[in-house]
Amino acid sequence: MPHDADFDDSHLLAANDIGALLARYEPVIVGRCIARLKGSLDAEDVAQDVKLRLLDEFKRGKRYSGLPYRVVVHQVIGWTIGDYFAGRRTDVPLPEGWEPTEGTDPADEIVSRGWVEWVVGQLDGKDGQIFGLRYRDHLEPAEIAARLAMQPNAVHQALHRGLTKLRELGV
Repeated sequence: MPHDADFDDSHLLAANDIGALLARYEPVIVGRCIARLKGSLDAEDVAQDVKLRLLDEFKRGKRYSGLPYRVVVHQVIGWTIGDYFAGRRTDVPLPEGWEPTEGTDPADEIVSRGWVEWVVGQLDGKDGQIFGLRYRDHLEPAEIAARLAMQPNAVHQALHRGLTKLRELGV
């Protein structure tokens, strides 16, 4: 499902304007980090690590053909938050003089939801439904199992299959 932001993002990527891209996704990055770290003071540090990771990948010439940049942003957020919980943070400051530009899109929450819907659309039947309940509705696996009258282990297996398929897709 193409999204209006994807067109704008592709133009910014083509123009090598990573600053504008990072500024565009600043509220999404910070918002997800704050939500996942439950408002912890470390959330802003983790958000900065996300921006550094995106900046580093861009500088190394990594491009994501066929994959919307918003999906890349959410994937990098997930990896960086995972690194934080595993104790593998980078704590490297942004380059001097770099500041996000003003004028971010107030519809970033819609982009975030769009990413989850795109992911759910890539998965089959029950796995997609379970993935949606977990990542769109933020239910815990036990809650999903109760809601769908399934064994908790079956929910975990479906989430694992979903993550495996996403890795195969390069997400």
